[in-house]
Amino acid sequence: MSSYELTDHLINAAVNKSEERTKSKKESEKDELLNSDIEKYLKPVVFSTTPGKSVNESIVAYQLYNCFNYSLFVNNSKHKEMKYMIGVTSPNAGEGKTTTACNLATALSLSSQRKTVLIDLNTNKPRVHEIFGTPISPGFTDALLGDEICVTPTQIENLSVLPSGNLKNLPPNRLINFNIVAYSLFQTFEFIVVDLSSVDAKNFPTLIANQLNGLIVVVESSRTKRSDISRLFRRVNEKNVIGFVMNKINDNDF
Repeated sequence: MSSYELTDHLINAAVNKSEERTKSKKESEKDELLNSDIEKYLKPVVFSTTPGKSVNESIVAYQLYNCFNYSLFVNNSKHKEMKYMIGVTSPNAGEGKTTTACNLATALSLSSQRKTVLIDLNTNKPRVHEIFGTPISPGFTDALLGDEICVTPTQIENLSVLPSGNLKNLPPNRLINFNIVAYSLFQTFEFIVVDLSSVDAKNFPTLIANQLNGLIVVVESSRTKRSDISRLFRRVNEKNVIGFVMNKINDNDF
């Protein structure tokens, strides 16, 4: 199995694991072989013995995100048992994507009572560890390069975080291992929320963004331009965008 075939199967297996499908004997045997290959690449998930010390309440106001959360996942009976990996990005830096990612992860963990992990993939300007009062490392980059994945529980029930880690510049070929990390996390968690970098960043992980179950785009009222959205869709598959969040709205916008 090539690395690209493995990458595709890892993400598909993680997403569809909870779906029951009727398959022929031949298809079932093929899946059994593929899953046995995946098992070889799984990394153990361990929990830090020191949970996050605090939550920045000026940023985490998850009640505002509850209706968004419920309409997408929690109250949808068809998808209630499925596992999801949702990315959050924005056309430009500073438009509120990290705030949205933190609140979405918090709302999912509390309202659904299902285990959720928030990954900080914004390695150039990581903030998740500051918001939830955890160390920056061990984190995502350590999980990519190491033999285990160390997540840190937060003060919020059912929510853990995987901070960015100390390493900022990862070789592109290492990002293929993201799907191994994701599939490993799905053995423990039901929701994965990924705080991506903004699309204008040089190292925006296009491959990863287009392999997630869905992408939420945060735009800033009175700042984000049509040309910014056009640029975003040149890097992100439009069909993968499940919604937009308009941030920093004021009365003059109406």
